[in-house]
Amino acid sequence: MLEIRDLDFAFGRKPIYRNLNLAIPSGQVVLVTGINGAGKSTLLRLVAGVLKPARGTISLDPRLGRDPRAKIGFISDRLSLYESLRVDQLIRLHLSLFHVEQFDDSLIRHTRIGLRQRIKELSIGQRTILHLALILSPKPDLLLIDEVIHDLDAYLRRLFLDEIIRQLSEREMTVIMVNVNFHDIESLVDRVVMLRDGEIAVDESIESLKQKVKKIVSREEQTRLPVLFQREYSDRREYVVYPFDERSLDGVQGDVVDLNLNDIVAAFIAGEYA
Repeated sequence: MLEIRDLDFAFGRKPIYRNLNLAIPSGQVVLVTGINGAGKSTLLRLVAGVLKPARGTISLDPRLGRDPRAKIGFISDRLSLYESLRVDQLIRLHLSLFHVEQFDDSLIRHTRIGLRQRIKELSIGQRTILHLALILSPKPDLLLIDEVIHDLDAYLRRLFLDEIIRQLSEREMTVIMVNVNFHDIESLVDRVVMLRDGEIAVDESIESLKQKVKKIVSREEQTRLPVLFQREYSDRREYVVYPFDERSLDGVQGDVVDLNLNDIVAAFIAGEYA
């Protein structure tokens, strides 16, 4: 369990969070999203202990031991690896620091990473995969994934996500990820949290979200629907509705269209800019 209570945080005089509250049960996979500057990466850094809140608490499951943050794996968008080291040297250093006896090299064997290569010689994608392999070696109970896989090609992105899926199938691990490719992760995600103006604007299970967000396609203007975002075309109007209720369709002529996670998140974010 991860519990954030009454959290305030600011960068200088710019407030990021005000009285933020969030609880995530163990084993849940959560997508955190929102517009640029909403504080998504900041939230991960607060949970990881990289940043300290001005007020409030961040509590981790006491079953994780005296130092529960040692059981957190954080894959930041700011990859910081020792560039002058060789891959094998970095692996040995990591194993020593985290008291891990053996390194699983199955990930890097698929990426043309040579153990004698310097870190500075690796591509961004190779560094990201190596970072994932290192972070997973101590078997973290909480995995934080920032916006890192946008820089991966299709093959490495699939390799990255398949490894997360494998880890989740083998043991209970809580995952919080920020704005990764929504098409790729839809089957992984249990819950979506959207941040807006320092607060949680949406907090829904993915099943609930798909039931509550629908697109209405109509030739007529609709004024009674709770419209999240809308588009007008020469022959029709499209309304993304939240929260959707069958009863709200009384007197509405149009087609109801189901949306995938990518369309749902895009509609919420577009609504922020409308």
